[in-house]
Amino acid sequence: MNRYFDSQFNKHIVTIYPGEYHCGEGEEYISTVLGSCISVALYDKVKQCGGLNHFMLAYDQTSSKENDALAGRFGEYAMELLINSMLKRGASKRNLTAKVFGGSNVLGADESKRTPLVGTANINFVFDYLEQEQIPVISSNTGGDRPRKIFYDPKSSKIWLKYFSICLWNSLP
Repeated sequence: MNRYFDSQFNKHIVTIYPGEYHCGEGEEYISTVLGSCISVALYDKVKQCGGLNHFMLAYDQTSSKENDALAGRFGEYAMELLINSMLKRGASKRNLTAKVFGGSNVLGADESKRTPLVGTANINFVFDYLEQEQIPVISSNTGGDRPRKIFYDPKSSKIWLKYFSICLWNSLP
């Protein structure tokens, strides 16, 4: 996690990276950059608090969960970490709503060659998970082929989204 002051928003920003999550009540915004990764913004409308996570892969294929510090990189754990953190702050699961972002195909791989693509697998996982947990998704911005940066206000649940263009550099001899 990284914290800095942003003069455009006139707020402190907490930047989260893959495997991380952060909850708050509006004193600062939460930000992350996503390619094929997914971020879920949870919000409790009664408590007026929210949280954001950032995971890389839907499932931990090793099934060992030996390193809890890395568990948040997998959706199956990242969602539980975020939900539990919200509940510890006084949120109620029945009041939670979700916004979902990411899952891009940023490398432009042909869908027929890799089934499923990481971004697609992440998108499928998170929507299935939220449906199973009965957490309504009120908005989403997923898929595509461009990375995105989001800023999340955990007090109001407002999201600012910016797309990035990918510039691939060629190395010169």
